[in-house]
Amino acid sequence: GAFLFQQCLQTGNPTYCSQIVRTPTGGLQGASVAGGGYILQNSVNIGAGMTSGIDLQGAFRLPLSGRWGALSATLNGALLLHVEATPLPGAHTYDCVGLYGTTCQTLNPRWRHSLRLNWETNWNTVVSLQWRYIGGVSLDNNSTDPSLQNAEFGEYNAFNAHLPAMSYLDLTAIWDVKPGIAVRMGVNNLLDKDPPLVATELSGTGSANTFPTYDILGRQAFLGVTAKF
Repeated sequence: GAFLFQQCLQTGNPTYCSQIVRTPTGGLQGASVAGGGYILQNSVNIGAGMTSGIDLQGAFRLPLSGRWGALSATLNGALLLHVEATPLPGAHTYDCVGLYGTTCQTLNPRWRHSLRLNWETNWNTVVSLQWRYIGGVSLDNNSTDPSLQNAEFGEYNAFNAHLPAMSYLDLTAIWDVKPGIAVRMGVNNLLDKDPPLVATELSGTGSANTFPTYDILGRQAFLGVTAKF
């Protein structure tokens, strides 16, 4: 809706302006749903999108001397290069890499990864420390791209301008008590980090003031037993 309205104001193109329905007095708001103006948002398959990036994976293992077992590490990372959208043939193409907001819809950090360090002991136990990283993003409304600039708020928005990079640490231990029985315990979000907050209309959920990409519940401890017979 914000994109349609902004493009109609900037270009006067009937492709956009025909989707804006005003009241008999020319307004976009009214005292009731039936008496108010609105913006049509029908799904029309005329646009195009392109997403590209690089996935990185790596693994490393180092045996330790004596009875200390081994250390191992695994990395899974994603570098986002392009999240392009073209609303209709011939229209300006905008790129949402590093952005979030109503027009870009989703959270698009340029880099994110999961790095896990494991200590494989000789006592039937594996202890793991995982680092989950989500890169920072900026509000699409504040972009200089003509398709995004001021689309939601009509002006620069300082309150929601940037969501910082987030790092989470998870600690896990798995103990093989005996063949077929294992105990798993740990703590996710060890440092109990709160998610960054945004205006509700920007989160894409319609009710929450953050993104489900982040750890919303805070620190969580767990304990479980697996038995195979």
